[in-house]
Amino acid sequence: MEKSVVKRETHDEALVRLAKQARDRGVQLFRVVTTGEVFATSISRPGELHRVTHLSCDCPGFIRHQRCMHYAKLMDSLDWLPVVESASSPVPCTACDATGRVWLEGSWSADECWYCRGSDRADVVADRIGPVADNIIPFPVDRPRPAA
Repeated sequence: MEKSVVKRETHDEALVRLAKQARDRGVQLFRVVTTGEVFATSISRPGELHRVTHLSCDCPGFIRHQRCMHYAKLMDSLDWLPVVESASSPVPCTACDATGRVWLEGSWSADECWYCRGSDRADVVADRIGPVADNIIPFPVDRPRPAA
């Protein structure tokens, strides 16, 4: 039986998605001139404002998930949103130089790469092992490129 793998949304991807939602739904930011505090309008509770900083927001969504539309809207307005690579640009595996094979005892073997599982792409690792993939970087080894 084959197990289906679902790619989890990273924190950065969520912020970009939430910033778009905030724009689409009309979340507004207001700054108190005397104190510099920033407040955002609530979509779920019209007339309510949430205090938002570059570190947090006081809404229940941020308290629960460490991200929300209000926080994402502030990051967007400050041009501090993270850059998220699109799914259309695959990340080449650096463990095997995007060959899908293993460098073993001075030559390229027929064994599949331990990191990308022979797919030639490092981005598939995220699908396989989930959120820790962002913290895994293969150790580069000096070796010649295989003949085509």
